[in-house]
Amino acid sequence: MFNIQEIFSQMTLREKIGQTFLQYYQGYDDMPEALIEMNKKNELGGIIFFSGNNVRNIEQLHEMCRNIKAHASENKYKLPILLTIDQEGGQLTAVHKGTTMFPGNMAMGFANDQNMAYEQGKHVAKELKYAGIDLCYAPVLDVSYDRVNGIPVVDNRTYSSNPEVVASMGAGFIKGLQEGGVMACGKHFPGMRLTAEDTHFKMDRHSGSFERLEKVELLPFKKAIEEGLDCIMMHHGIFEALDKEKPASLSEKVIGYLRHYLGFGGLIVTDDLIMKAVLDAYGEKDALVCAMNAGCDLLISTCAGPWYIDFMEECVNTGKVSMGRIDEACLKILKYKAKYACEPIPEEKGFDKKEGDQVAYKIAKKSLILYKGKREEFPIKLGKNDKLGIIFGNPARLVMSDAINLYDKLSIEDILRKSGYHDNIKEVIMPWRPTYMEMVSVGDIAIISDVVLFTTVNAYHFTEQIETIKYIRAFCPDKKIIGVATRSPEDAEILARYCDDVIVTGGLTSVTLIALIETLFGDGKFDFNEAKAEVSYGAKK
Repeated sequence: MFNIQEIFSQMTLREKIGQTFLQYYQGYDDMPEALIEMNKKNELGGIIFFSGNNVRNIEQLHEMCRNIKAHASENKYKLPILLTIDQEGGQLTAVHKGTTMFPGNMAMGFANDQNMAYEQGKHVAKELKYAGIDLCYAPVLDVSYDRVNGIPVVDNRTYSSNPEVVASMGAGFIKGLQEGGVMACGKHFPGMRLTAEDTHFKMDRHSGSFERLEKVELLPFKKAIEEGLDCIMMHHGIFEALDKEKPASLSEKVIGYLRHYLGFGGLIVTDDLIMKAVLDAYGEKDALVCAMNAGCDLLISTCAGPWYIDFMEECVNTGKVSMGRIDEACLKILKYKAKYACEPIPEEKGFDKKEGDQVAYKIAKKSLILYKGKREEFPIKLGKNDKLGIIFGNPARLVMSDAINLYDKLSIEDILRKSGYHDNIKEVIMPWRPTYMEMVSVGDIAIISDVVLFTTVNAYHFTEQIETIKYIRAFCPDKKIIGVATRSPEDAEILARYCDDVIVTGGLTSVTLIALIETLFGDGKFDFNEAKAEVSYGAKK
């Protein structure tokens, strides 16, 4: 702990500016020399880590963070360096080796169990405290959409299309994480749509009314603020009901609404300002000025670096940014550093991975939805000579937010063999857009099999996958085919036309597939209830 006001009163302009920016680098052992020197000059505030660029496993991250935290003794005020990362669970799990791999937010929303969300947050906090992380960019508080609203669901990062469910799951996770001593960050205010226009590449625009915004998008954030959320990340989309011109991350009107109307007194951080939604419209330097002037306290821009200090100092000296705005942001950051970043990194693990894995499995098991089929027909019994054909929709990286699918090998066949349920198996990976010959090739697997497991990855968009199941059904009119929508639940309705049974998983991680196999070939139990139907985009018995 340190005396915030005493240190703040001694700080120079450059030292205050340094607190307002999260530096980024590529490395696995310690900060680069440039950042070490910045810290010695009291100009380094914090760091953002990314999975492939900074993380190999939890032990490596633990050692690197210990090295970084040790440098705090080298700056004048002994200020801790704020260390931050994305650890949402599911597809965006930056620390993916040595930690529990949770099934993802959509699966958590399907399970619709706030206590499980709390247990997840509690376990993640234990892992991140050992790793040395102070701030976790989670939970995602965005409300999902479906095609009824004209917007397809593309991934599994959101809890639900029901704002009440999002609010409940988010509140549970926040409580668990922050009770464990890690700052939670709700994102992406005031709500990120799941559109074809990913803000990594293009500006998102929301034309909905203010009444709609309050009723849907803002409800989870209001709940999170009431529950004590300490940090919020801004979205790069334009919300016309609040500001017709500027994206939320650069808008005084949107941040003013968050501060003064919703009463949020915590830390406000930008999403990465190099995303093309902002970069194309504002450039790398003007975006920094706009974000600071709008009221953001902590800025992320991975195209910036040590030059940020010189640039922002010039902006203050020329009147582009006020000294008052820098003071406000710096004080806010010091307050939350004192709360979350002062404890030493523990030498020993304070968590049992097996306990976390059990929580993850319970979430995954409870999340599975039988969209089509009769529960009494499960588990599936295969004779020793029966061949199971698995046509596995490519589980590779699909969107920018995928991390786990980038590093972990997924195989349904491997899980089946290890479980001991069956070993007469042929698995083939189906591309997202199979050519005609690839369609014929995977179709041959179905033809030689007695039972077929067919999984999709956003087949509503990659329609060649649907042409493939149509092709298979035409050649195998009486064969049992089980369809599984592993990413977008919108695939379920389409699969139901060609498959005997359809399951929606809400995610595509190892624990999800383990729970799927256990349900299909083990206990045959689906935890389905009518309340889940609304959560799961129209799932039915």
